[in-house]
Amino acid sequence: MRHSLSLSIALLILSGCAANHMGVTPSQNTNLQAVSPSTTAASEGGIMQRSLDIWLKEEWNPMMANEPTVNTKQQSDGTVITTKTEPTKMSVTTQTSDGKTVQKMTNATQITTTMKAPDGTVTTKTEVVPLDEDNTPFTLQKYADKWKSYLEKKEKMNEGKPKEPSHIEKINGMPVIGK
Repeated sequence: MRHSLSLSIALLILSGCAANHMGVTPSQNTNLQAVSPSTTAASEGGIMQRSLDIWLKEEWNPMMANEPTVNTKQQSDGTVITTKTEPTKMSVTTQTSDGKTVQKMTNATQITTTMKAPDGTVTTKTEVVPLDEDNTPFTLQKYADKWKSYLEKKEKMNEGKPKEPSHIEKINGMPVIGK
C-alpha cells in the first residue's frame, strides 16, 4: 500500500511536468516563464562573462593597443616622406534592414603623411582608414601568440614594481590558529 501510494504520487508529478512540454528547454517553457520569467540572464550575462568583459576593457585592450609607428624615407630627388601610423577609433554609420540609422565605433588606423620638398615646402595629409574585421577562424596558435605578447608587455610594465605575494606566501604568513 505504501509503495503503490508513493509510486502513484511520483508518476502524477512527473507526468504533470512533462505532459505539455516534452523536449522543450526551460527558456521556451511557457508555463515556467509565466511563473518565473527569466530576462536577467540573457540581458546581463553571467558573472564570468562580465568579469571577462571588464578585464578585456581595462587591461587587455589598453596593453595590446599598437604603438604609433613612424617611417621616414628620402627619395632620390631629396624629398623626405614621413608616415606616421597610429590606431584610433572612428564612428561608422550604417542602416539596418528596417531603415533605422545605427552609429557604432570601430577600430581604425590614422595615417599622417608629411612630405618635405627640397625647396622647404611641407605638405601634410591625414587619412583615417577603418580596419577590416578579421573573419579568419580563431586558432590555438593565435591565442598562444597573443598570450605571449600580452605577458611580455605585462612584464615590461611591472619592471621595478614590488612583486605581489603569492597565495602560498599569504597563507604561510597567517598566524596558526589553535597553537
